[in-house]
Amino acid sequence: MSDRSNHRRSGIIKIPGSRELVGRGAVKKSSQAIADRQTLAAPELQGMVWKRSFPNFSKQGWDTLGEDHNEKEDGIDQARTHSISQLPRSWARTKSVKPVFNQVKLPFSALAWIPNAEIPHHYSFDQIYHQYLSSLEDGFVLQSCGLPLRDYLIKRGCQVAAMGAEAVLDLPWRGKRSLRALARRGRRNGIAREVACNETHQQKLTQLIRNAHARQGPLLKYTERAEFDAAARCFVFETAENQWVGAITLSMDAPNSYHTELLLRHPDAPVGIMEALITSIAEQLAAEGVSHLSLGSVTPLPVAESARIFVPHRHTHELWTRSQLTFRLGRMLNFAFNAEGLWQFKNKFSPRWQPLYLCASPRITWSTIIGLVSATGYFNVVGSQLLRSWSTSMRPSGTLAFRS
Repeated sequence: MSDRSNHRRSGIIKIPGSRELVGRGAVKKSSQAIADRQTLAAPELQGMVWKRSFPNFSKQGWDTLGEDHNEKEDGIDQARTHSISQLPRSWARTKSVKPVFNQVKLPFSALAWIPNAEIPHHYSFDQIYHQYLSSLEDGFVLQSCGLPLRDYLIKRGCQVAAMGAEAVLDLPWRGKRSLRALARRGRRNGIAREVACNETHQQKLTQLIRNAHARQGPLLKYTERAEFDAAARCFVFETAENQWVGAITLSMDAPNSYHTELLLRHPDAPVGIMEALITSIAEQLAAEGVSHLSLGSVTPLPVAESARIFVPHRHTHELWTRSQLTFRLGRMLNFAFNAEGLWQFKNKFSPRWQPLYLCASPRITWSTIIGLVSATGYFNVVGSQLLRSWSTSMRPSGTLAFRS
């Protein structure tokens, strides 16, 4: 798991509980509900992470913010600070005391890529920008930024390029009749429930990841949070034999919004179980007062959908040509990840598709894009898929004859 995630969360402990979703989302609570979960942070361990992640910023500055985040930050002009609660979709809101960043130095570029981060609930993005991002001397790269972040960063001299779109369900949500029928069919095979974070469930999730990858393909490094810990919620579809045939992990990216990290289906899962699982999750989150559930992003998009989603939101400072060339390359390599199939699955839930952007300071160059692709292991995955396809096509179906 660690070689795929490359993301460390030192000193965070989660007190477990359990919750079960039955039928149309009714909840059975255990003696210790997950809603009462608490997180504890070990300061000395987080200090180790802090020293790696904040080379250009004093610890005293973070301590000042942590003691009273409602006060005006030193060195920040309130007039140029905007309260933006949204984060890059690959970041998460947690109960951590201080921000914790996973920083990756890109090959072929001096920029610092920050694919994952754990941000306390009281920190706004403008605080993060002024106190950390703007202090990175060589610049930075952020992925999966929504429209508010795109516009905010453009005003601060960053370059942006379209990278994909996310499927958002506005809660309360009610899918099409055909989808609801499919979900009812799936519920005949078991129940959907939320599970606590413990070693047993982590092992079961790890096994499901292995089984799902045999069908869905491997994960790219840094692109998903492949661990089940205090920063995530995990919902599973469980059969009467206690087998997990589907699982979805969520992270909070805004006070009223959750984002899908892992979306896993066992190769032998019955029809309709993922529809049943997503429907139950949407009903549960709506009951908790959550407004939005993102089913995650898709990239590249089908040609027609790309124009429909991005053109209305084009910005004069957006690197449109670079985005389109990148999409075209991604479509050529669609066989390795089946992005079109992922689009079709998520689109059946009738979501609101929102564009996502790659944002970088000071510039997005081709070396930046190549560095990102290389860091995720994209080339390795494509190569292995090509080798697998070649091996399959070369299997003998009968006697082979060779000409001399």
